[in-house]
Amino acid sequence: MKYFLTLFCLMMTQSALAWGPTGHRVVGEVAAQYLNSKTLKKVEAILEGQSLARVSTWSDEIKSDPQNYQHTFNWHYTTWATDDHDHSEHQETASTGFLLKSIREQLDVLKDRKASREKKEFALKFIVHLVGDLHMPLHVGTGSDQGGNFCKVTFMGRPTNLHALWDEGMISFAALSFTELARFVTEDKSQADIKLARQGTMIDWALESKKIVPTLYPTEVVTSTTPVSIKTYCKKDVLPEEMPHLSYEYTYRFMPVLNQRLFEGGIRLAKLLNENLK
Repeated sequence: MKYFLTLFCLMMTQSALAWGPTGHRVVGEVAAQYLNSKTLKKVEAILEGQSLARVSTWSDEIKSDPQNYQHTFNWHYTTWATDDHDHSEHQETASTGFLLKSIREQLDVLKDRKASREKKEFALKFIVHLVGDLHMPLHVGTGSDQGGNFCKVTFMGRPTNLHALWDEGMISFAALSFTELARFVTEDKSQADIKLARQGTMIDWALESKKIVPTLYPTEVVTSTTPVSIKTYCKKDVLPEEMPHLSYEYTYRFMPVLNQRLFEGGIRLAKLLNENLK
């Protein structure tokens, strides 16, 4: 039990990230492949030669400096109520998260011809990251379980939570570098697939994530004390035997979903940059 609690606490700390470093780098790497030449030159100038993949994790790294960046911590998610069918950035507040609003505001900085290179760099680094967050389904949740952070499961025999599993667990289990995974998620895509991915608005893309979320929760472990109104494994105190035990069947079912979201995140990031860096 002590091992389970120690490792679980470690995973809860890590789960503040979205996609994890590999996932975010994949989004940046895919996007770079679909930038037009003019946009690519502007990106290289703004980032002073750094790649989109390299800067994609910066927005998580600065969480270690709350004195200067705490105001950005709630930019990474948006809370969308189950019965809300008209969600928009105008509904976002400090408590719901400002994911949609933050992407829009940083795009405005990129479009501003009077903005300094430094301001554009800050904006671009966040856009790369936040578009990735938008495509991580559990960053568009109802808020009832903090995007799966409260939902304790085991994966391949080790305790974690549902959010951390989608952030890093399944991606790490695939044992691929970000360049390999970027190639894997794009290599079987047709021009029709790319065209389809480019369609829609940020609200549409967020809605896709929202619709995926309910499908991600595993079936409860039935015990004599299992309530019928909530997910037992999402309550405050969960015994190891109450945690759903996830392994190959879960990855077989959901890795295609995860890969598709990484692909769409990269294609759509490129679309936004091509449209706004003119």
